[in-house]
Amino acid sequence: MSTPFIAFQRPPGNSIERYDRSIPSREQDESVPQYFKDCMEVREEVFVKEQKVPLENELDEDDSRSFHWVVFASVATGTHKGGRKNSQTSQVPVATIRLVPPPNAPHPAPGSEHKINNGSTSSTETSAPRHINEPYVKLSRLATHPAYRGFGLARLLINTVLEWAANNPNTIQPQLPPMTREAQLIGRGLSEPLQRWRGLILVHAQVGVEKMYAKWGFVTDKEMGIWDEEGIQHVGMWRRLQVQSI
Repeated sequence: MSTPFIAFQRPPGNSIERYDRSIPSREQDESVPQYFKDCMEVREEVFVKEQKVPLENELDEDDSRSFHWVVFASVATGTHKGGRKNSQTSQVPVATIRLVPPPNAPHPAPGSEHKINNGSTSSTETSAPRHINEPYVKLSRLATHPAYRGFGLARLLINTVLEWAANNPNTIQPQLPPMTREAQLIGRGLSEPLQRWRGLILVHAQVGVEKMYAKWGFVTDKEMGIWDEEGIQHVGMWRRLQVQSI
């Protein structure tokens, strides 16, 4: 595979208001940012087609406020003109990840079963692990197209995101007036103290890739237990970054 190209999508906000959960990313309204649709294309390939997550559940309430990355690969295409073959290449999305800034939604309770949170809160969820009392970011939706696994794209994305996060704490958590910050917390049903993000990162890892995240420095949180999300068992894993001075 040729050298991959990584694109960065800032939180799309209201630009994905017209995103239709019932149809694939390639059929979405032109008002939806292209890079976001590219991310969703990879997620549909992995989570919807491969892992059987319902299409309407793949877009969730965090997508509009999250930072997204997508990896492109150059794919050769051929055309014939006058009996002669012309070599061309096109960029196709093959891997993606997102970073969800604080404040974050409630955690699943150990042993619970639930769907991806695309707007509703389940009564089986708790507000946060009791031993965590500071803001954190969450890495999620890490996905690589099956045909492009084995090239280190997941590691490339993790390293890219962690380096960006360590150097951009004020972008992840802008300095907001106390009243605005309080309203943001109340709007998400949270009551965490108004603290600054200090480099704490969480992943909700599928049990099958727990060892992979451990190699990248994430440590499994036994107190969070194991829960079922869309029929797949998950665990919580943490890592702390040394962030740039604020």
